[in-house]
Amino acid sequence: METLKRRWVGTVLVWGTAVLLFYFWLRQIWQPDFANRWLLLTLPPLLYCLWIPRRHLAENRRAGETAVLPTFGWGNRLTLLRGLAISMVAGFLFSPWPDGWLAWLPMLLYTAADIADYLDGYLARITNRATALGQRLDMEYDGLGMLIVSLLAVWYRQLPWWYLILGLARYLFLFGLWLRARRGLPSHDLPPSVHRRVFAGFQMGFMSSVLWPIMPPEFATIAGTTVAIPTALGFLRDWFLVTGQLNPQNVRYRQVQQWLYQVTTHWLPPLFRLALASCVSAIFLALPTAWPPPAWVGLFTGWGLPLPAFLAIVAVILLLLGGLLVLLGTMGRLAAFWLVFPLGFDMVTRGLDWANGIGLATAVCLMLLGTGTLSRWKPEERFLLRRAGER
Repeated sequence: METLKRRWVGTVLVWGTAVLLFYFWLRQIWQPDFANRWLLLTLPPLLYCLWIPRRHLAENRRAGETAVLPTFGWGNRLTLLRGLAISMVAGFLFSPWPDGWLAWLPMLLYTAADIADYLDGYLARITNRATALGQRLDMEYDGLGMLIVSLLAVWYRQLPWWYLILGLARYLFLFGLWLRARRGLPSHDLPPSVHRRVFAGFQMGFMSSVLWPIMPPEFATIAGTTVAIPTALGFLRDWFLVTGQLNPQNVRYRQVQQWLYQVTTHWLPPLFRLALASCVSAIFLALPTAWPPPAWVGLFTGWGLPLPAFLAIVAVILLLLGGLLVLLGTMGRLAAFWLVFPLGFDMVTRGLDWANGIGLATAVCLMLLGTGTLSRWKPEERFLLRRAGER
């Protein structure tokens, strides 16, 4: 424990130095008042992210063991870096969205936290350093990151105000459990769920993309609503499970759960595939010139991208190839993901219409649920449904 405490003190010193260096750099390229506000808003979540590991240092042990490990390990170190990145994102709250390349900085910080979220568990598992402390930090930083990025997306007017409810969902859930404990009511453990983790991963990835300065608010609202509905329903189901209103061992519950699983992951996705392929066809036919589309060339030119005509042709190829793969159910989740980009280009240049709006919603549904029955090849499933580094 004494060695581990010294490691924690070293983390505090490194974090403090990193934040101060970032602050002085930010003062040189941003308005000093905004940089000062960034520092003030970064400190509270930073202190919280340091307090959590300090309070639970005794949990830095492997499952089934009592000995406390003297070092954090590479997995926990990466998780701690997630806390630092999330805290730095919070500093951009209540200031105008920065101009120029600096506008990408909040997104880059949160994307770094997302990547670390995927890799920290992988590193912990392959080095045999998976600990209860790592699980706690992962949950705490997930909830804090979702709250902060939801606040920032609403502040930037990328998402509607009601999305804050989803950002607060974990804390409302924990508050409800605390109230039940105060009243002497029992609470039950949640059964494991692969899909809960998959939905949470897509939710974090979506929140990272919302902070792209080039994303239109209409795009973010449609995609966000599509992601929010199953996420909210998942929280509601978990609440009924943890409060005992649903019994996971009940035969009727298991039958209903299996029926819902079959409907949402087997029978509905083919309809989404057909709808998305139809939207892709409508968008392609609406292009006055496809090789390349002038509006897309102008869009890429305005963004300052090199070879805008070539990139516009590549985007059209991705549009057609993605529509075909989705229709066939071949690499459907991956194809739905890359279709999001040409759908967005169409929405920016032509405005929101039925083709790009329905296309975006169905693409998000396919990313979440998969392509269902009559799918030919789904190689990405094994990477989504199994944690990295897990046998």
